[in-house]
Amino acid sequence: MKTLLSRRAGRAVLTTVASITALSVTLVSGALFSEKAQAAQPQMPPMPVEAQIVQPEDLVRRIELVGSLNANESVMIRPEVSGRLAKIHFAEGQTVNAGDLLFSMDSSVQSAELRQAQASQGLSEVEYKRASQLLSNNAGSVNTRDSALAKLRIDQAGVELAKERLAKMQLSAPFNGIVGLRQISEGEYVTPGQGLVNLVAINPMRLEFRVPEIYLSGVAMGQMVDVTFDALPGEKVQGKVFAISPEVDLNGRNVKVVAELPNDDGRLRPGLFARVSLQLETIKGALMVKGEALVPQGNAQLIYTLVDGKVNIAPATPGLRERGRVQIIQGVKAGDIVVTAGQMKLRPGAAAAPVNLPKAQ
Repeated sequence: MKTLLSRRAGRAVLTTVASITALSVTLVSGALFSEKAQAAQPQMPPMPVEAQIVQPEDLVRRIELVGSLNANESVMIRPEVSGRLAKIHFAEGQTVNAGDLLFSMDSSVQSAELRQAQASQGLSEVEYKRASQLLSNNAGSVNTRDSALAKLRIDQAGVELAKERLAKMQLSAPFNGIVGLRQISEGEYVTPGQGLVNLVAINPMRLEFRVPEIYLSGVAMGQMVDVTFDALPGEKVQGKVFAISPEVDLNGRNVKVVAELPNDDGRLRPGLFARVSLQLETIKGALMVKGEALVPQGNAQLIYTLVDGKVNIAPATPGLRERGRVQIIQGVKAGDIVVTAGQMKLRPGAAAAPVNLPKAQ
């Protein structure tokens, strides 16, 4: 009986050992098969994206404004006295220099008054010399000499007055410029203050525009402005700021700025509409990326970069925006590869490859 039990136990042990051995062989074979299957399975290709390499550059901060041209100097020529207009000495639209004669009025009366005053002055000079000589010879009185001196000074003043009256009968150009269209003809009688012709100085020109108060700190004397005109397509004129209003307009919350523009060829005219590009500052070494590179998430802005072909996502601090690009103050450095399109398909650590950059990069 004992022998029979011993034999059965031995068979059971052998059966168990055989089962364990078979299971181990099965597990090892399964593992080897799984590793081979994984090795045979193809790897997922990197996700194609568009990207750019961040390079430092000088960022010129500009604002676009509108303004208008005015003459540097402009005046309406008007007489100070009444009289008949005897002669016009210019052609309409003519360029004149300071001091050039424009109008002559009939001055026959004023000339006669001047000759009369000069004759009276000559007589007074003779009388004063005679009174002084008599006084030196103790033959005259001091009172007579002083009276003669006073009379001489009065006549001298009369001569000066007559000369001034005569001079006002001629009207000259006060500065270099171009005369406009006259409003009177020869022979007409003019009155004091009547407008005769306008005179404008157009070289240089005066450009006036207004700058919003938020940009006031970036405006300074001597700044350069680039100006274009609808009347002169394709042409650009550069000027310089020479005056800034000391006060802010309460209605528009802006500041009036005046710039000077050269006009050697005379093509610019007062009243032209101007488009002004004002350079506020230049930021050295700015890191600029396309605006699409920033992905908003709540109140934060995220930027996707590629490091060794893997995606890295980090918050970014944007700065100035300019024509579809944005300055990155914090979040990237020079040389980084920044994803500009396809971010929605990416996850941190995922493989990605830019399709618009050379493969070496």
